[in-house]
Amino acid sequence: METAAHHASAGVTHFIGKEIQNRIEQHPCYSKKASNYARIHLPVAPACNIQCNYCNRKYDCSNESRPGVVSKVLQPIDGLARFHSIKQHMPNLSVVGIAGPGDALANPKVTLETLKLIREDDPSVKLCISTNGLELAQYAPQLAAIGVDHLTITINTIDEKIASKIYPWIFWNHKRYKGIEAARILIEQQLKGLEAAIEQGMLVKVNTVLIPGINDQSITQLSKALKQRGAFLHNIMPLISEPEHGTYYGLNEMPSPTEQQIEEARSQSVLYLPQMSHCQQCRADAVGQLDAACSSKDDAQSTRVAIASKGTDIIECHFGHATQMNIYDINQHEIRFVESRMVAPYCSGPQDCERPMPVEAIKDCQHLLSVRVGLGPWEELENMGIIPNTDFAYLSEREALSTLAQTINANNLSANKEVG
Repeated sequence: METAAHHASAGVTHFIGKEIQNRIEQHPCYSKKASNYARIHLPVAPACNIQCNYCNRKYDCSNESRPGVVSKVLQPIDGLARFHSIKQHMPNLSVVGIAGPGDALANPKVTLETLKLIREDDPSVKLCISTNGLELAQYAPQLAAIGVDHLTITINTIDEKIASKIYPWIFWNHKRYKGIEAARILIEQQLKGLEAAIEQGMLVKVNTVLIPGINDQSITQLSKALKQRGAFLHNIMPLISEPEHGTYYGLNEMPSPTEQQIEEARSQSVLYLPQMSHCQQCRADAVGQLDAACSSKDDAQSTRVAIASKGTDIIECHFGHATQMNIYDINQHEIRFVESRMVAPYCSGPQDCERPMPVEAIKDCQHLLSVRVGLGPWEELENMGIIPNTDFAYLSEREALSTLAQTINANNLSANKEVG
């Protein structure tokens, strides 16, 4: 007989079976206790079958941390290669997810192929997807057969009138629907998909974007319906509505919810479902531990280093040719891989270097290692407080970082003695 474990939130205790609790606590996107595990999102799914008023799927936005944003869409075989590349640096990588930049199941062929490649390559890794749920009922059996046992569905309401204010259209059964009809179909299919995933033994987390004046008064109704159909966790997220993101809500000055509004919504939902509060609203190509960005800021002696890369562990890439920036933190105790940030190359040759440099992707770094950096970019990086360095060209990343760490730590020690 399964032993009961419990999850407490806002003073409410929810009882969860021991086997399910163990699965939750090994997934960084579902539990704070799993913060030592890392995850990677593979951006292989560009198309979407619904339009949300809070969404704008833009590419080459390495400075933005929000759902739907990537620097480059990958093919399944490229996704496998990226998994291999990150696994070299991050042995605690335990979860592979597909979260866009469109919808995973609006791109079923590439999603399923990518998941199969990862499963065949590493049977121990956890597989999951994020979806709007429109096609979930159809594909739940195939996902389960591959080994997907965690799933996230974004469900913002079960009220058709409210949904018609959030979704301008959906594309269903080869036809575009609008208004109340679109809302009715979407809600019906989302709830069917939720039930189908539960029947397949998946753990289902539901994301809800809290939109002030739209769905904020219907949280209790939604949470109750989700609980009845077997969801185990509710993640109520704030609307991201800055105008620069180009969304319908942003351009029409829809306000983001306050922290108090978020807490009120969670206090309503927790009567039915445990609450998730550590969500980072990650990009569709996110890599690393969910708490990595915070942990480094708390260490005054930590130095952040970016390495321009094309996916190998050798420093052999020109800054302008990089497709990713491998980010490390160095302190007196360790060299820690933080994450790999995908970027778009800005230089394709002497006559074609006019695209924006990926400086936003490394603005939190103090050093940049690469084979070469042009004079103009070099000056711009220095003005940002980033030290470009080409002294470690063609060395392995670990060898270069080890040498750099000795210099950094020696300088820090000397500076501390002077201050003392």
